[in-house]
Amino acid sequence: MSARLTSGALVWAGFDGPAVPGPLLDAIERGRIGGLLLFAYRGNIRSRDQVRGMLREAVAAASRGGLPPVPVGVDQEGGSVIRIGYGAIFPSAMAIGATGDPSYAERGARAVALGLRADGIAVNHAPVCDVNVEPRNPVIGTRAFGDDAAAAARYCAAWVTGSEGAGVATSPKHFPGHGAAAQDTHHTTVDVAADRALLGSRELVPFRAAFAAGASAVMSAHIRYPALDGDNIATLSPRILGDLLRRELGFSGLAITDSLDMSGLTQVETPERVASRAVNAGIDAVMVTTGIEKQLAAPEHLVLGVPPARLREAIVRATAFRARFGIEVPDAPFDDGPGRALALEIAARSITHVGPALPALGGAIRVVMFQPEQRSPVEELAPRELHFEAALRERLGSKLSFTVDPTAPPGDGPLVVCTSSASFDPEQAKRARALLAGGGILCALRSPYDAALVPNVPALLTYGDVPASLQALADVLAGQARPGGTLPVRLG
Repeated sequence: MSARLTSGALVWAGFDGPAVPGPLLDAIERGRIGGLLLFAYRGNIRSRDQVRGMLREAVAAASRGGLPPVPVGVDQEGGSVIRIGYGAIFPSAMAIGATGDPSYAERGARAVALGLRADGIAVNHAPVCDVNVEPRNPVIGTRAFGDDAAAAARYCAAWVTGSEGAGVATSPKHFPGHGAAAQDTHHTTVDVAADRALLGSRELVPFRAAFAAGASAVMSAHIRYPALDGDNIATLSPRILGDLLRRELGFSGLAITDSLDMSGLTQVETPERVASRAVNAGIDAVMVTTGIEKQLAAPEHLVLGVPPARLREAIVRATAFRARFGIEVPDAPFDDGPGRALALEIAARSITHVGPALPALGGAIRVVMFQPEQRSPVEELAPRELHFEAALRERLGSKLSFTVDPTAPPGDGPLVVCTSSASFDPEQAKRARALLAGGGILCALRSPYDAALVPNVPALLTYGDVPASLQALADVLAGQARPGGTLPVRLG
Protein backbone atom coordinates (compact mmCIF):
# COMPACT_ATOMS: atom_id res chain seq x y z
CA MET A 1 0.00 0.00 0.00
CA SER A 2 1.19 3.53 -0.70
CA ALA A 3 1.91 6.01 2.06
CA ARG A 4 -1.20 7.92 0.95
CA LEU A 5 -3.31 4.90 1.95
CA THR A 6 -1.40 3.65 4.95
CA SER A 7 -1.58 7.05 6.62
CA GLY A 8 -5.24 6.17 7.20
CA ALA A 9 -4.07 3.64 9.77
CA LEU A 10 -3.58 6.60 12.11
CA VAL A 11 -7.15 7.93 11.80
CA TRP A 12 -9.83 6.83 14.29
CA ALA A 13 -13.37 7.91 13.47
CA GLY A 14 -16.64 8.36 15.33
CA PHE A 15 -20.07 8.49 13.71
CA ASP A 16 -23.79 8.89 14.38
CA GLY A 17 -26.38 6.15 14.44
CA PRO A 18 -26.61 2.39 15.01
CA ALA A 19 -24.65 1.39 11.87
CA VAL A 20 -21.28 2.40 10.48
CA PRO A 21 -22.02 4.83 7.60
CA GLY A 22 -21.30 3.60 4.10
CA PRO A 23 -18.52 6.14 3.41
CA LEU A 24 -16.68 5.01 6.56
CA LEU A 25 -17.05 1.36 5.59
CA ASP A 26 -15.61 2.20 2.18
CA ALA A 27 -12.74 4.05 3.87
CA ILE A 28 -12.05 1.06 6.13
CA GLU A 29 -11.94 -1.18 3.06
CA ARG A 30 -9.45 1.16 1.36
CA GLY A 31 -7.26 1.51 4.45
CA ARG A 32 -8.15 5.16 5.01
CA ILE A 33 -9.66 4.67 8.48
CA GLY A 34 -7.68 2.78 11.11
CA GLY A 35 -10.02 2.62 14.11
CA LEU A 36 -13.59 3.24 15.26
CA LEU A 37 -14.92 5.06 18.35
CA LEU A 38 -18.32 4.28 19.85
CA PHE A 39 -20.54 6.57 21.94
CA ALA A 40 -23.96 5.90 23.43
CA TYR A 41 -25.13 9.51 23.08
CA ARG A 42 -24.54 9.32 19.32
CA GLY A 43 -26.82 6.31 19.02
CA ASN A 44 -24.04 3.79 18.37
CA ILE A 45 -24.91 1.47 21.25
CA ARG A 46 -28.43 0.13 21.73
CA SER A 47 -28.12 -3.60 22.38
CA ARG A 48 -25.59 -6.40 22.24
CA ASP A 49 -27.07 -7.80 19.03
CA GLN A 50 -27.06 -4.38 17.38
CA VAL A 51 -23.44 -3.65 18.39
CA ARG A 52 -22.26 -7.04 17.19
CA GLY A 53 -24.05 -6.66 13.87
CA MET A 54 -22.67 -3.16 13.38
CA LEU A 55 -19.09 -4.23 14.07
CA ARG A 56 -19.37 -7.31 11.86
CA GLU A 57 -19.99 -4.92 8.96
CA ALA A 58 -16.75 -3.11 9.83
CA VAL A 59 -14.85 -6.42 9.99
CA ALA A 60 -16.26 -7.42 6.61
CA ALA A 61 -15.24 -4.07 5.09
CA ALA A 62 -11.64 -4.51 6.23
CA SER A 63 -11.63 -8.08 4.96
CA ARG A 64 -12.76 -6.96 1.51
CA GLY A 65 -9.68 -4.75 1.41
CA GLY A 66 -7.41 -7.59 2.51
CA LEU A 67 -6.92 -5.94 5.90
CA PRO A 68 -7.31 -7.12 9.50
CA PRO A 69 -10.24 -5.76 11.51
CA VAL A 70 -9.92 -2.19 12.71
CA PRO A 71 -9.62 -1.79 16.49
CA VAL A 72 -12.76 -0.45 18.16
CA GLY A 73 -12.55 1.75 21.25
CA VAL A 74 -14.91 2.98 23.96
CA ASP A 75 -14.62 4.87 27.24
CA GLN A 76 -15.93 2.28 29.69
CA GLU A 77 -14.44 3.76 32.86
CA GLY A 78 -17.31 3.13 35.25
CA GLY A 79 -19.27 5.73 37.20
CA SER A 80 -20.35 8.72 35.12
CA VAL A 81 -18.42 7.61 32.02
CA ILE A 82 -20.18 4.55 30.67
CA ARG A 83 -20.76 3.94 26.98
CA ILE A 84 -22.27 0.44 27.14
CA GLY A 85 -25.20 0.25 29.50
CA TYR A 86 -26.62 -3.18 28.71
CA GLY A 87 -23.90 -5.14 30.52
CA ALA A 88 -22.35 -4.96 33.97
CA ILE A 89 -22.02 -1.29 35.01
CA PHE A 90 -19.25 -0.63 37.50
CA PRO A 91 -18.89 2.10 40.11
CA SER A 92 -16.48 4.95 39.46
CA ALA A 93 -12.73 4.80 39.86
CA MET A 94 -13.02 6.89 43.02
CA ALA A 95 -15.53 4.39 44.44
CA ILE A 96 -13.01 1.64 43.76
CA GLY A 97 -10.38 3.77 45.48
CA ALA A 98 -12.67 4.11 48.50
CA THR A 99 -12.70 0.33 48.98
CA GLY A 100 -9.04 0.47 49.97
CA ASP A 101 -8.38 -2.66 47.89
CA PRO A 102 -6.58 -2.33 44.52
CA SER A 103 -7.54 -5.91 43.66
CA TYR A 104 -11.01 -4.57 42.96
CA ALA A 105 -9.52 -2.41 40.19
CA GLU A 106 -7.90 -5.46 38.62
CA ARG A 107 -10.99 -7.65 38.96
CA GLY A 108 -13.31 -4.90 37.78
CA ALA A 109 -11.14 -4.09 34.77
CA ARG A 110 -11.01 -7.75 33.82
CA ALA A 111 -14.79 -8.06 34.04
CA VAL A 112 -15.25 -4.94 31.92
CA ALA A 113 -12.73 -6.22 29.38
CA LEU A 114 -14.41 -9.61 29.04
CA GLY A 115 -17.72 -7.89 28.40
CA LEU A 116 -16.18 -5.64 25.74
CA ARG A 117 -14.39 -8.44 23.91
CA ALA A 118 -17.64 -10.39 23.82
CA ASP A 119 -18.95 -7.69 21.48
CA GLY A 120 -15.83 -7.25 19.33
CA ILE A 121 -14.41 -4.27 21.25
CA ALA A 122 -10.80 -4.61 22.37
CA VAL A 123 -9.79 -1.05 23.31
CA ASN A 124 -10.93 0.67 26.50
CA HIS A 125 -9.83 4.26 26.94
CA ALA A 126 -9.15 3.83 30.64
CA PRO A 127 -7.94 4.07 33.35
CA VAL A 128 -7.97 7.72 34.30
CA CYS A 129 -4.48 8.22 35.76
CA ASP A 130 -5.12 11.82 36.77
CA VAL A 131 -4.54 12.69 40.44
CA ASN A 132 -7.58 14.77 41.41
CA VAL A 133 -5.92 17.38 43.61
CA GLU A 134 -8.25 20.15 42.44
CA PRO A 135 -11.72 19.87 44.07
CA ARG A 136 -13.12 22.31 41.50
CA ASN A 137 -12.10 20.05 38.61
CA PRO A 138 -15.32 19.75 36.58
CA VAL A 139 -14.31 16.87 34.30
CA ILE A 140 -12.14 14.46 36.32
CA GLY A 141 -13.47 14.24 39.90
CA THR A 142 -14.74 10.73 40.61
CA ARG A 143 -13.20 9.45 37.37
CA ALA A 144 -9.88 9.50 39.27
CA PHE A 145 -8.98 6.96 41.95
CA GLY A 146 -8.20 9.76 44.41
CA ASP A 147 -5.89 12.65 45.19
CA ASP A 148 -2.87 10.69 46.45
CA ALA A 149 -0.41 9.88 43.67
CA ALA A 150 1.03 6.72 45.20
CA ALA A 151 -2.40 5.27 45.94
CA ALA A 152 -3.71 6.19 42.49
CA ALA A 153 -0.67 4.48 40.97
CA ARG A 154 -1.52 1.19 42.67
CA TYR A 155 -5.09 1.26 41.36
CA CYS A 156 -4.07 2.34 37.86
CA ALA A 157 -1.52 -0.47 37.62
CA ALA A 158 -4.09 -2.96 38.85
CA TRP A 159 -6.63 -1.79 36.27
CA VAL A 160 -4.08 -2.13 33.47
CA THR A 161 -3.15 -5.63 34.63
CA GLY A 162 -6.78 -6.76 34.69
CA SER A 163 -7.77 -5.31 31.32
CA GLU A 164 -4.65 -6.17 29.34
CA GLY A 165 -4.65 -9.66 30.82
CA ALA A 166 -8.13 -10.17 29.40
CA GLY A 167 -7.08 -8.97 25.95
CA VAL A 168 -8.37 -5.39 25.98
CA ALA A 169 -5.93 -2.54 25.44
CA THR A 170 -5.77 0.26 27.97
CA SER A 171 -4.90 3.89 27.21
CA PRO A 172 -4.06 5.58 30.53
CA LYS A 173 -5.21 9.19 30.36
CA HIS A 174 -4.88 12.17 30.24
CA PHE A 175 -1.09 12.32 29.87
CA PRO A 176 0.71 13.94 31.59
CA GLY A 177 -2.16 14.73 33.98
CA HIS A 178 -5.51 16.54 34.13
CA GLY A 179 -6.19 16.32 37.87
CA ALA A 180 -4.86 19.77 38.83
CA ALA A 181 -7.00 21.63 36.31
CA ALA A 182 -10.00 23.73 37.34
CA GLN A 183 -11.44 23.85 33.81
CA ASP A 184 -12.68 21.28 31.29
CA THR A 185 -10.73 20.95 28.04
CA HIS A 186 -13.97 20.06 26.26
CA HIS A 187 -14.88 23.74 26.62
CA THR A 188 -11.71 25.82 26.82
CA THR A 189 -7.94 25.94 26.80
CA VAL A 190 -6.39 24.86 30.10
CA ASP A 191 -3.01 25.40 31.77
CA VAL A 192 -1.57 23.39 34.66
CA ALA A 193 0.96 25.58 36.42
CA ALA A 194 2.74 22.92 38.52
CA ASP A 195 6.52 23.04 38.39
CA ARG A 196 8.61 20.22 36.92
CA ALA A 197 9.44 18.65 40.29
CA LEU A 198 5.79 18.55 41.35
CA LEU A 199 4.70 17.08 38.03
CA GLY A 200 7.30 14.35 38.46
CA SER A 201 6.33 13.50 42.02
CA ARG A 202 2.56 13.74 41.51
CA GLU A 203 1.10 13.75 37.98
CA LEU A 204 3.54 11.29 36.43
CA VAL A 205 3.49 8.70 39.23
CA PRO A 206 0.31 6.84 38.13
CA PHE A 207 1.41 6.91 34.49
CA ARG A 208 4.74 5.35 35.34
CA ALA A 209 2.92 2.58 37.21
CA ALA A 210 0.46 2.03 34.36
CA PHE A 211 3.27 1.78 31.82
CA ALA A 212 5.19 -0.64 34.01
CA ALA A 213 2.05 -2.79 34.30
CA GLY A 214 1.90 -3.16 30.52
CA ALA A 215 -0.39 -0.46 29.12
CA SER A 216 -0.56 -0.79 25.33
CA ALA A 217 -1.47 2.85 24.65
CA VAL A 218 -1.61 6.28 26.25
CA MET A 219 -3.99 9.20 25.64
CA SER A 220 -2.68 12.74 25.56
CA ALA A 221 -4.22 15.74 27.32
CA HIS A 222 -5.16 18.93 25.50
CA ILE A 223 -3.51 20.91 28.30
CA ARG A 224 -0.51 23.23 28.38
CA TYR A 225 2.13 22.59 31.04
CA PRO A 226 4.43 25.64 31.03
CA ALA A 227 7.04 23.79 33.11
CA LEU A 228 7.34 21.22 30.32
CA ASP A 229 6.57 23.27 27.21
CA GLY A 230 5.65 26.93 27.36
CA ASP A 231 4.27 27.01 23.83
CA ASN A 232 2.29 23.85 23.11
CA ILE A 233 -0.43 21.76 24.70
CA ALA A 234 0.63 18.17 25.37
CA THR A 235 -1.09 16.76 22.27
CA LEU A 236 1.03 19.08 20.09
CA SER A 237 4.25 19.05 22.12
CA PRO A 238 7.40 17.22 20.95
CA ARG A 239 8.93 17.95 24.35
CA ILE A 240 6.13 16.15 26.20
CA LEU A 241 5.46 13.34 23.72
CA GLY A 242 9.06 12.85 22.66
CA ASP A 243 11.45 13.95 25.38
CA LEU A 244 9.22 13.03 28.34
CA LEU A 245 6.98 10.18 27.19
CA ARG A 246 9.33 8.28 24.89
CA ARG A 247 12.81 9.05 26.16
CA GLU A 248 12.46 9.79 29.88
CA LEU A 249 9.59 7.40 30.67
CA GLY A 250 10.52 4.85 28.00
CA PHE A 251 6.97 4.27 26.74
CA SER A 252 6.96 2.40 23.42
CA GLY A 253 3.23 1.79 22.87
CA LEU A 254 0.63 3.68 20.86
CA ALA A 255 0.14 7.37 21.65
CA ILE A 256 -3.40 8.48 20.80
CA THR A 257 -5.04 11.86 21.10
CA ASP A 258 -8.18 12.72 22.97
CA SER A 259 -10.92 13.95 20.62
CA LEU A 260 -9.70 16.52 18.12
CA ASP A 261 -13.08 18.26 18.42
CA MET A 262 -12.46 19.51 21.95
CA SER A 263 -12.14 23.26 22.46
CA GLY A 264 -8.85 22.79 24.30
CA LEU A 265 -7.46 21.89 20.87
CA THR A 266 -9.66 23.69 18.34
CA GLN A 267 -8.90 27.02 19.99
CA VAL A 268 -5.18 26.60 19.30
CA GLU A 269 -5.07 24.95 15.86
CA THR A 270 -7.12 24.65 12.65
CA PRO A 271 -8.83 21.38 11.65
CA GLU A 272 -6.66 21.12 8.54
CA ARG A 273 -3.40 21.28 10.49
CA VAL A 274 -4.19 19.68 13.82
CA ALA A 275 -3.77 16.02 12.88
CA SER A 276 -0.41 16.50 11.18
CA ARG A 277 0.86 18.71 14.03
CA ALA A 278 -0.10 16.02 16.55
CA VAL A 279 1.66 13.27 14.61
CA ASN A 280 4.71 15.46 14.11
CA ALA A 281 4.81 15.95 17.87
CA GLY A 282 4.83 12.18 18.49
CA ILE A 283 1.19 11.02 18.31
CA ASP A 284 0.52 7.72 16.52
CA ALA A 285 -3.29 7.85 16.22
CA VAL A 286 -5.71 10.78 16.01
CA MET A 287 -9.35 10.77 17.16
CA VAL A 288 -11.36 12.53 14.45
CA THR A 289 -14.61 12.00 16.26
CA THR A 290 -16.99 13.96 14.00
CA GLY A 291 -17.30 15.14 10.42
CA ILE A 292 -17.07 12.59 7.64
CA GLU A 293 -15.33 15.11 5.40
CA LYS A 294 -12.62 15.74 8.02
CA GLN A 295 -12.22 12.02 8.60
CA LEU A 296 -11.79 11.19 4.93
CA ALA A 297 -9.43 14.13 4.38
CA ALA A 298 -7.22 13.34 7.39
CA PRO A 299 -4.98 10.73 5.65
CA GLU A 300 -4.15 13.26 2.92
CA HIS A 301 -3.36 15.95 5.51
CA LEU A 302 -0.99 13.51 7.23
CA VAL A 303 0.86 12.64 4.01
CA LEU A 304 1.30 16.30 3.13
CA GLY A 305 2.13 17.52 6.63
CA VAL A 306 4.27 14.78 8.24
CA PRO A 307 7.81 13.83 7.16
CA PRO A 308 7.99 10.27 5.77
CA ALA A 309 10.20 8.94 8.56
CA ARG A 310 7.86 10.14 11.33
CA LEU A 311 4.83 8.90 9.37
CA ARG A 312 6.38 5.46 8.96
CA GLU A 313 7.20 5.29 12.66
CA ALA A 314 3.60 6.05 13.58
CA ILE A 315 2.24 3.59 11.01
CA VAL A 316 4.46 0.83 12.39
CA ARG A 317 3.05 1.39 15.89
CA ALA A 318 -0.53 1.66 14.65
CA THR A 319 -0.16 -1.49 12.57
CA ALA A 320 1.25 -3.48 15.47
CA PHE A 321 -1.54 -2.23 17.72
CA ARG A 322 -4.16 -3.18 15.14
CA ALA A 323 -2.71 -6.66 14.80
CA ARG A 324 -3.26 -7.21 18.53
CA PHE A 325 -6.53 -5.40 19.14
CA GLY A 326 -8.43 -5.47 15.88
CA ILE A 327 -10.59 -8.52 16.52
CA GLU A 328 -13.41 -10.54 15.01
CA VAL A 329 -16.86 -10.29 16.57
CA PRO A 330 -17.78 -13.36 18.63
CA ASP A 331 -21.05 -15.27 18.22
CA ALA A 332 -21.21 -16.92 21.63
CA PRO A 333 -23.59 -15.61 24.32
CA PHE A 334 -22.03 -13.76 27.23
CA ASP A 335 -23.05 -13.96 30.87
CA ASP A 336 -22.93 -10.57 32.58
CA GLY A 337 -24.00 -12.08 35.91
CA PRO A 338 -20.54 -12.38 37.49
CA GLY A 339 -19.69 -8.82 36.49
CA ARG A 340 -22.91 -7.44 37.95
CA ALA A 341 -22.27 -9.28 41.21
CA LEU A 342 -18.75 -7.86 41.40
CA ALA A 343 -20.04 -4.34 40.72
CA LEU A 344 -22.45 -4.70 43.65
CA GLU A 345 -19.65 -5.99 45.90
CA ILE A 346 -17.41 -3.04 45.03
CA ALA A 347 -20.23 -0.57 45.58
CA ALA A 348 -21.03 -2.05 48.98
CA ARG A 349 -17.39 -1.72 50.04
CA SER A 350 -17.15 1.87 48.78
CA ILE A 351 -19.92 3.69 50.70
CA THR A 352 -18.13 6.13 53.00
CA HIS A 353 -19.35 7.91 56.12
CA VAL A 354 -17.80 11.24 57.09
CA GLY A 355 -18.73 13.80 59.72
CA PRO A 356 -20.86 13.33 62.85
CA ALA A 357 -22.34 9.98 63.81
CA LEU A 358 -25.23 8.62 61.78
CA PRO A 359 -28.63 8.34 63.44
CA ALA A 360 -30.21 4.94 63.87
CA LEU A 361 -31.31 3.67 60.47
CA GLY A 362 -33.83 1.06 59.45
CA GLY A 363 -36.96 2.95 60.40
CA ALA A 364 -38.86 5.70 58.62
CA ILE A 365 -36.86 8.19 56.53
CA ARG A 366 -37.66 11.14 54.30
CA VAL A 367 -35.55 11.40 51.14
CA VAL A 368 -35.04 14.40 48.87
CA MET A 369 -33.07 13.61 45.70
CA PHE A 370 -31.67 16.37 43.53
CA GLN A 371 -31.74 15.21 39.94
CA PRO A 372 -28.34 15.03 38.23
CA GLU A 373 -27.29 17.36 35.46
CA GLN A 374 -24.56 16.81 32.92
CA ARG A 375 -21.39 18.46 34.21
CA SER A 376 -19.18 17.55 31.23
CA PRO A 377 -19.62 16.09 27.72
CA VAL A 378 -17.83 12.93 28.91
CA GLU A 379 -20.92 12.01 30.93
CA GLU A 380 -23.81 10.07 29.45
CA LEU A 381 -26.63 10.19 31.96
CA ALA A 382 -29.70 8.02 32.31
CA PRO A 383 -32.56 8.60 34.76
CA ARG A 384 -31.45 7.59 38.26
CA GLU A 385 -34.26 8.73 40.53
CA LEU A 386 -36.68 5.93 39.61
CA HIS A 387 -34.03 3.27 40.24
CA PHE A 388 -33.06 4.78 43.59
CA GLU A 389 -36.64 5.16 44.79
CA ALA A 390 -37.41 1.57 43.78
CA ALA A 391 -34.37 0.29 45.67
CA LEU A 392 -35.38 2.21 48.79
CA ARG A 393 -39.03 1.19 48.50
CA GLU A 394 -38.05 -2.46 48.21
CA ARG A 395 -36.18 -2.22 51.51
CA LEU A 396 -38.36 0.23 53.47
CA GLY A 397 -41.83 -0.04 52.00
CA SER A 398 -44.28 2.42 53.57
CA LYS A 399 -41.55 3.75 55.89
CA LEU A 400 -40.17 5.75 52.93
CA SER A 401 -41.19 9.26 51.88
CA PHE A 402 -39.40 10.20 48.64
CA THR A 403 -39.38 13.25 46.40
CA VAL A 404 -37.25 14.78 43.67
CA ASP A 405 -38.61 18.24 44.49
CA PRO A 406 -36.23 20.45 46.50
CA THR A 407 -38.58 20.46 49.47
CA ALA A 408 -38.72 18.15 52.46
CA PRO A 409 -41.39 15.46 52.04
CA PRO A 410 -43.92 14.90 54.82
CA GLY A 411 -43.54 11.96 57.18
CA ASP A 412 -41.43 10.75 60.04
CA GLY A 413 -37.76 9.95 60.48
CA PRO A 414 -34.49 11.61 59.55
CA LEU A 415 -34.34 13.85 56.49
CA VAL A 416 -31.92 12.51 53.86
CA VAL A 417 -30.81 15.01 51.22
CA CYS A 418 -29.15 13.44 48.18
CA THR A 419 -27.05 15.94 46.23
CA SER A 420 -25.57 15.57 42.77
CA SER A 421 -22.35 17.56 42.53
CA ALA A 422 -23.88 20.47 44.44
CA SER A 423 -20.37 21.82 45.02
CA PHE A 424 -20.49 22.86 41.32
CA ASP A 425 -24.05 24.20 41.52
CA PRO A 426 -24.54 27.20 43.86
CA GLU A 427 -28.34 27.02 43.73
CA GLN A 428 -28.42 23.32 44.58
CA ALA A 429 -25.89 23.89 47.37
CA LYS A 430 -28.05 26.70 48.80
CA ARG A 431 -31.14 24.49 48.80
CA ALA A 432 -29.28 21.56 50.34
CA ARG A 433 -28.00 23.76 53.18
CA ALA A 434 -31.50 25.10 53.80
CA LEU A 435 -33.03 21.62 53.90
CA LEU A 436 -30.39 20.39 56.35
CA ALA A 437 -30.42 23.46 58.58
CA GLY A 438 -32.33 21.49 61.18
CA GLY A 439 -30.20 18.36 60.83
CA GLY A 440 -30.40 15.17 58.81
CA ILE A 441 -28.07 13.20 56.51
CA LEU A 442 -26.37 14.43 53.36
CA CYS A 443 -25.80 11.79 50.68
CA ALA A 444 -23.31 12.94 48.06
CA LEU A 445 -24.28 10.88 45.03
CA ARG A 446 -21.51 12.17 42.79
CA SER A 447 -18.85 14.61 43.95
CA PRO A 448 -17.59 13.72 47.44
CA TYR A 449 -16.76 17.40 47.95
CA ASP A 450 -20.48 18.01 48.55
CA ALA A 451 -19.90 16.70 52.08
CA ALA A 452 -18.04 19.91 52.91
CA LEU A 453 -21.13 22.00 52.14
CA VAL A 454 -22.87 21.04 55.41
CA PRO A 455 -20.09 19.77 57.69
CA ASN A 456 -22.26 19.70 60.80
CA VAL A 457 -24.39 16.78 59.55
CA PRO A 458 -23.28 13.21 58.78
CA ALA A 459 -22.60 12.49 55.12
CA LEU A 460 -22.63 9.30 53.06
CA LEU A 461 -20.53 9.27 49.89
CA THR A 462 -21.20 7.00 46.90
CA TYR A 463 -18.80 8.58 44.34
CA GLY A 464 -21.37 8.05 41.59
CA ASP A 465 -24.95 7.14 40.91
CA VAL A 466 -24.74 3.97 38.85
CA PRO A 467 -27.34 1.38 39.88
CA ALA A 468 -24.90 -0.67 41.98
CA SER A 469 -23.90 2.40 44.00
CA LEU A 470 -27.51 3.43 44.56
CA GLN A 471 -28.40 -0.07 45.72
CA ALA A 472 -25.48 -0.06 48.15
CA LEU A 473 -26.59 3.30 49.53
CA ALA A 474 -30.15 2.00 49.88
CA ASP A 475 -28.83 -0.89 51.98
CA VAL A 476 -27.14 1.58 54.34
CA LEU A 477 -30.15 3.88 54.61
CA ALA A 478 -32.37 0.88 55.32
CA GLY A 479 -30.10 -0.21 58.15
CA GLN A 480 -29.11 -3.40 56.32
CA ALA A 481 -25.41 -2.51 55.91
CA ARG A 482 -22.79 -0.27 57.47
CA PRO A 483 -20.63 2.11 55.45
CA GLY A 484 -17.06 0.84 55.36
CA GLY A 485 -15.37 2.91 52.67
CA THR A 486 -12.30 5.08 53.20
CA LEU A 487 -12.24 8.64 51.89
CA PRO A 488 -9.75 8.75 48.95
CA VAL A 489 -9.61 12.58 48.75
CA ARG A 490 -9.26 15.45 51.19
CA LEU A 491 -12.42 17.49 51.57
CA GLY A 492 -10.88 20.68 52.83
